[in-house]
Amino acid sequence: MKINTPLKVTALISLVTALILVACLYFVSVFNNIEITLGIYFLIFFIFLSFSAITTYILLEFFINRKIRLLFRMVQDYKVSNSDFKLSMSEDVLSTSEVRILQLAKRSSEELLKLKSEEKFRREFIGNLAHELKTPIFSIQGYILTLLEGGLEDPSVNRKFLDRSLKGVDRMNKIVMDLDMISRFESDRVNMKFGDYNLVELCQEIFDGLELKAQEKNISLKFAENYLNPIIVKCDRDKIGQVIQNLVVNAINYSDAGSEIIIRFLDIESNILIEVEDNGLGINQKHISRLFERFYRVDKSRARNEGGTGLGLSIVKHIVESHGHTVQVRSTEGEGSIFFFTLTKN
Repeated sequence: MKINTPLKVTALISLVTALILVACLYFVSVFNNIEITLGIYFLIFFIFLSFSAITTYILLEFFINRKIRLLFRMVQDYKVSNSDFKLSMSEDVLSTSEVRILQLAKRSSEELLKLKSEEKFRREFIGNLAHELKTPIFSIQGYILTLLEGGLEDPSVNRKFLDRSLKGVDRMNKIVMDLDMISRFESDRVNMKFGDYNLVELCQEIFDGLELKAQEKNISLKFAENYLNPIIVKCDRDKIGQVIQNLVVNAINYSDAGSEIIIRFLDIESNILIEVEDNGLGINQKHISRLFERFYRVDKSRARNEGGTGLGLSIVKHIVESHGHTVQVRSTEGEGSIFFFTLTKN
């Protein structure tokens, strides 16, 4: 019989102890010429066995509970009490505890890695935020100092510098508003207004609004085909309009003159797949996994020159996820990119 549970250990210790005590009693009785019947020996053996079993069981349970609870306390982040630590003396306690401790240790290790990753993300986020705000703040500071040092009285300078200061304030305001929107999405404080809307009509409105911006770079905005029939999906029209506009604006910013930006709709079972395709600069694969992070930029200098806050794709991600879907990207450096996401069709 394999001795692998506290109950079996208790039984073995009790049996051996009772046998030793009865054997000692037998030798004492023989040495002192005391006659003891076999029935008395059995009764004494039973008494010794019972007392030894009870004592051993209590001591063993207390010892194992105390030691194992100490081990669990070392790998858990909360206090282990008698109420949440159930010890079964009929089980292989050591093996079971070993498995549980290894599981807790693994979980603790995973949580530690997650915390380190989040700490790194927070450091990067604070650094990026400070960097994004530093540029317009320094610009505004410079313009105001110039005005205070005499530029205010110069008609050729004062209005121009005030206009530039206003642009810096507008940029900071846009960063703060975008951050506030992301914060509200992350804390589920955004009121979504779902309805049935025509994607073709929505995208045409976005094309019309961005036509001048695209023409400045000689970029064509078009659909993949002539969608004659409405494509109806369930969504928040304003939010999805913001998603598509952000993706199209990004495509314009990162495409060269003479490029095309194409929107495509594909029917996939209960969903409509929306693709925004460009044949611009493309994205290196090393950037793909972080592309939707706040303030993450593939081309930092160019994005800032275009006036972006670095939060557009992060907002896109949160809006699409609030619709119960995900946004993804396929890209080849030097050939272009396709951003795509799904929406539930009507």
